[in-house]
Amino acid sequence: MGDKRLDREAQYWKVTSVLLLTVAALVVAALSVPQFSTEALLAALPVAISALFVIRTHRALVAQLQAELERQLPIDSSTGATSLLWFHRMLEQECRRAMREFSPVSVMRLLPVNATNSLHNADLVEAMQKRMTRPGDLVALDDARGLWLLLPATNESVSAFAERIFQVVNQQAGATHLLCYTFQPTADLNLTKVTDLFAQFELELHDDKKPRSKSQSEPVLRCESEGFDMPSVTYSL
Repeated sequence: MGDKRLDREAQYWKVTSVLLLTVAALVVAALSVPQFSTEALLAALPVAISALFVIRTHRALVAQLQAELERQLPIDSSTGATSLLWFHRMLEQECRRAMREFSPVSVMRLLPVNATNSLHNADLVEAMQKRMTRPGDLVALDDARGLWLLLPATNESVSAFAERIFQVVNQQAGATHLLCYTFQPTADLNLTKVTDLFAQFELELHDDKKPRSKSQSEPVLRCESEGFDMPSVTYSL
């Protein structure tokens, strides 16, 4: 798809160049031959309009290409956080690693309470990254105004870490919900399981039937862990 878009961009440049050269030639002809000046200028007008249309279309294509490139890059240039697409790739990879190495993986979701606030800012991302120094830890943008935190190979201390992150974010960015869940290395652990669970958490977070103390007007810290039965290491015939 990218090659086709580049080919289209090259074609736009060629067409625009031809149209602009045609306009220039007609204007020169109008100046050189006064008796044909009106006809030449009238002929140049639709060509000039066509050239402007092609230029505008080309600019839209360039903007679309830039947006696509930004989406494909692993790091968001304006915040320093991992892009959502790359986060999904890394989360899928860490799910497979968790099953292979038999270790849990924790995921956190940060959501601003106020609909007008956004956590997509460089200072907050940097503050999170300073507190997540292990290999595999990352801070990622979501598709709205919040952040994702990925913490592979976690243990029971993740709840204390979640409380510290909750305090830091609420101090720097205002009222912010924090949803945290630790997944065990079960056979069904994958990207879909993680995203579906957090989607359910978010629905419950905004459920009007919740008590007032847990309503949208107050930041909520929810930290849970998946139950796990240790498989037997002995075999019977």
